[in-house]
Amino acid sequence: MRHVSLTAPLLAAMLVFALGVSPVRAAEAASGSAEEQIAEQDLKSLEDPTILKRRAWLETEWNSYRDGSDNIEETLGGLWSWRVSENQEWAVRLKLLYEWYLAPDDSDQSDASGIGDTMLATGTAFQLGEKWRAGGGIELRMPTAEDNLGDDVWKLQEFGTVSWDATKWLTFSPSFEYNKSIAEEDGASSQNYLELFFPATVILPHRWSVTARYEAKVDFVEDNYVTQSGKLALAKAFEKIPIGLTASIKKPFNTQNKDYQVNFVVNYFF
Repeated sequence: MRHVSLTAPLLAAMLVFALGVSPVRAAEAASGSAEEQIAEQDLKSLEDPTILKRRAWLETEWNSYRDGSDNIEETLGGLWSWRVSENQEWAVRLKLLYEWYLAPDDSDQSDASGIGDTMLATGTAFQLGEKWRAGGGIELRMPTAEDNLGDDVWKLQEFGTVSWDATKWLTFSPSFEYNKSIAEEDGASSQNYLELFFPATVILPHRWSVTARYEAKVDFVEDNYVTQSGKLALAKAFEKIPIGLTASIKKPFNTQNKDYQVNFVVNYFF
């Protein structure tokens, strides 16, 4: 499974599908029945942190690196939210990881697998108007990983976001995540970086959505080095069951290490 280039065919397939649907048809799908509006909110919540939908999910992430190694991360997550007031909601989120490291074929390294780090977060979101929302919170990442599969740091992440429904079928939801390690174990390196995300989500007919996202990471430990990436995601909500599927591909623009990242997520809304 070494370095089969999936980037071009996956990007092409997603773009062809997205561009084949006109905004007019997307608007028609977004203005349908109450069930369709619930499906629309489910789809938006996948990229919009201001929409706190109760859900559990299983996510598979595959990172392929140019040195021939691969990292596969399986995440079991859950988000529980409740209404505080008419315009405010609160949520708690938990992520449990299991990881595989696949060493390059031509190296003396060995494969490894085991439990990954654990992440616990809490946050809130506000409805600012008919089309505007805002939210924020904090997450603690705990070094529970086995066999050096984690970063060996206790890390706090502060995050915030604002969301704007430009139309019934188009939403912009830029956000930031500031990460800083508060304690290191076993001589691990400290971490201090800022991530910026700029997604645009289009609601498509038949309970589909497509999201294009630009990402930037500023590493304050590495002389403020900036890494830029692009991500394209395609999601589907189902009519009879509260299940959603998402497939995405992410491509760094200016890194010499990671080649690409592929994610597949199964969501259960409750």
